[in-house]
Amino acid sequence: MILQAFSNWFTKHNALKAFAFVVIAASFSACGGDDLDDYYNQYRCLPTEEEKLAVKPQDIQTIKKYFRDNNIDTTAMQETASGIHYFVLEEGTGAEVEAGDRVEVHYVGKFIDGSSFSTSKTFDNSYERASPLTITVGAGEVIKGWDEALQLMKVGENTLFYIPSYLAYGICGNNSIPPNTVLAFDIKVLRKL
Repeated sequence: MILQAFSNWFTKHNALKAFAFVVIAASFSACGGDDLDDYYNQYRCLPTEEEKLAVKPQDIQTIKKYFRDNNIDTTAMQETASGIHYFVLEEGTGAEVEAGDRVEVHYVGKFIDGSSFSTSKTFDNSYERASPLTITVGAGEVIKGWDEALQLMKVGENTLFYIPSYLAYGICGNNSIPPNTVLAFDIKVLRKL
């Protein structure tokens, strides 16, 4: 894989940049070797803010098309200025979640590839692991869509969010999420810590 990465780099860039890549490769090899592939994959996709925002209209169209195509009743749906669409499933009775709060949540993350949330493919589920997630809201520990979504909730609330790709893993995707993928999350705020 290292030789493949070097070959790709060399053919796309001039010799000086290729030389710099070799120096980086040598540094990683001296420190353990296998980290180079992770480094290469992590930094090969660095979109600008404009590139990230350019997909927002497409993401919102994708969400609305999904609702239309699957006859999902949107009368109780709410939408933020950023394009997050959400349905409150169970009202919370506790304190409002604010930036800086440390909270514990349970969630199910799905693609929007089924006729409903329940029939769509799950990619992550904290309930199955019996391990709620603990995060500091607004600290960048999760995708931007989560940081925004959690601040719309109260302790005890259960909400279904449809998050545009530009507020999730964007044009780069991640290991299990393809690029430009709108995601759906059923999130329940268990408590503030």
